[in-house]
Amino acid sequence: MLSRRHGGFTLLEILLVLVVLGLSAAVVVPNISSNNKDTVKEESQRFFRLMQLWSEEAMLSSETLGVRVEDKSYHLMKLSSDDWVRVEEGRYSKDIELPEDVEVELEVTGFTDQDDRLFSRESLFDDTLFEDEEEKEKLDPPQIILMGNGEIIPFRMTFYEKDEALWQVEGNELAVFDIKPAGEESE
Repeated sequence: MLSRRHGGFTLLEILLVLVVLGLSAAVVVPNISSNNKDTVKEESQRFFRLMQLWSEEAMLSSETLGVRVEDKSYHLMKLSSDDWVRVEEGRYSKDIELPEDVEVELEVTGFTDQDDRLFSRESLFDDTLFEDEEEKEKLDPPQIILMGNGEIIPFRMTFYEKDEALWQVEGNELAVFDIKPAGEESE
């Protein structure tokens, strides 16, 4: 005669599954909270790489480029014969949007755009009498200038998450860029 076994799980098997699930949760939960910090790191690395790319592009094309940083985005600009214009062609012609939980603060250590007479295309005469309405709507100038000779306006961009400074990207006069955790001294 065949004996029939009842199908089901023993108490030991159920407890073993609960222990494995508990250990898995203990490993996964702390990593979930660090995803925001990873996002800030990724955004700072993306900005770092773009600054290197745009600086090289300015040198290779012998054009003066600029980066305008807004609250939640930044974009590439080019100095034309008239004034600063947005770069409309290429991969980076659109605003580069920052994620919702990432904030940035830009500190330009060279001259500020209020004192920026070097790149001003303003006339010595009062041309406002002859301007069209369209010409009056000028774009704000970039805060970071990448010159065609390989020099830049020095800057420091700090990336935050919930008012906590996490990463900094710095650029010196010779277009040498550095990325580091916030609070670390430059080498």
